[in-house]
Amino acid sequence: MSTNKPNGKKINLIPLFILMGLLILIYFVFLSDNELFKLNKKLEVRRINGFPTVAYTDKYLEKQRAVITSEEELIQFLNYVDESGYLTVREDIDFNREMLLGVSTDTNDAEGVGIKIRKLYEDKDKNTLLVSIQETEPGSTCEIVENKNVAVDLVAVDITGMKVEFERVKQVKECN
Repeated sequence: MSTNKPNGKKINLIPLFILMGLLILIYFVFLSDNELFKLNKKLEVRRINGFPTVAYTDKYLEKQRAVITSEEELIQFLNYVDESGYLTVREDIDFNREMLLGVSTDTNDAEGVGIKIRKLYEDKDKNTLLVSIQETEPGSTCEIVENKNVAVDLVAVDITGMKVEFERVKQVKECN
């Protein structure tokens, strides 16, 4: 395709169309909120303010691994690890855009045990999101303070259609 200039020379418009097509493609891939291209975007993860933390309890509780997709599920998770209501999320969570990943330990007889969501791994071939949890416990050189508690952590992550799996890595932390 070409057009005539007033001086009789022809201008080729094909490079112009190719350039326009590339600009449109770049817009959709990098700048658009188009669902088709969201797979190319990095998964957004943020730590919830005040977590990881510890809740004190007199009850024996089992460890929790939860994918929280609603306000009701969040309340249920927090009430399980802390019936006193001390644990709260003071941030607004938009459950239409993000979900929470919640983890807790069993009831610990002594202080010093901690839990933290360390890293998320996406396996697109298996359509799986692997949540790596680091659980720390005091070593033999630590002074043990008897006080029943549960360690808890929460992070927010973009909603994905992926299956969520959890793995735990234990670490002993010496005190000297």
